[in-house]
Amino acid sequence: MKYAFAKMHGAGNDFVLIEDPDCQFPLEPGVIRKLCSMHEGLGTEGLLILRPPRAEGLVFTMLFFNPDGSRASMCGNGSRCAAYFAYQCGLAPRRQVFGTDAGPVEAELVAIGKAEAQVRIRMTPPGDRRHDLSVGGCGFLYQFLDTGVPHAVTFVPDVDAVDVETEGRSVRYAEAFAPAGTNVDFAQVTGPSSLRVRTYERGVEAETAACGTGCAASAAAAVESGRCTSPVRVLTAFGAELEFVCEPGADGLTANLLMTGPARIICRGELEADWLVG
Repeated sequence: MKYAFAKMHGAGNDFVLIEDPDCQFPLEPGVIRKLCSMHEGLGTEGLLILRPPRAEGLVFTMLFFNPDGSRASMCGNGSRCAAYFAYQCGLAPRRQVFGTDAGPVEAELVAIGKAEAQVRIRMTPPGDRRHDLSVGGCGFLYQFLDTGVPHAVTFVPDVDAVDVETEGRSVRYAEAFAPAGTNVDFAQVTGPSSLRVRTYERGVEAETAACGTGCAASAAAAVESGRCTSPVRVLTAFGAELEFVCEPGADGLTANLLMTGPARIICRGELEADWLVG
């Protein structure tokens, strides 16, 4: 048995995407770790499995796995890649709604090239907010909010001066976020409607080149605190740009969150099932 796959990246965040129409792909953590390994497998920051839809009105279901084998409910950059991959495979139209563990995601391919598209997705409104949390070792104050996965956001004068690995790891495992832990985002305001963001990603356990849900959390936190006005352009560590529209609800908090950014296909291929379990 063979599985069709694509290697893709969204703003520098790289993924392997696999079609699994018969729901036969093995989801064991050991298999996931092997496939994501740089030396044994395809080398990726995340694995996305596309399966048939679970509910009416959805075109497919996206399952997301971190390279340590753990499953996450949502991935912003991965969602854009999934939408483009599904369109290229004939699984979904240009405008689509697909399922994730965090709920339905609306997506639209607003511009399409030969191997790249600009994709807009409607993200889960941020929830589970906590403010002015003092955790970690550097004395930063963090805002906690969930954009499909948990994020602790702090605003700093210069993101280049932050030891993302050390501070991120100390916050990721802080008691305030036990037992699941959190992703950690360091945001620098660079203009009235612009940020630079660096992220320590849970499951990758290191700084990532880009994190869509982290940039979304940072943009929402910046707008809600009056640091930026919407739409917010966010520059990732990779050097790519994402745009976020943060529309407030009656309570002034972000109720509608749209992200637009690139999704690019690097290569395509086939995986042998025997290799996965061998």
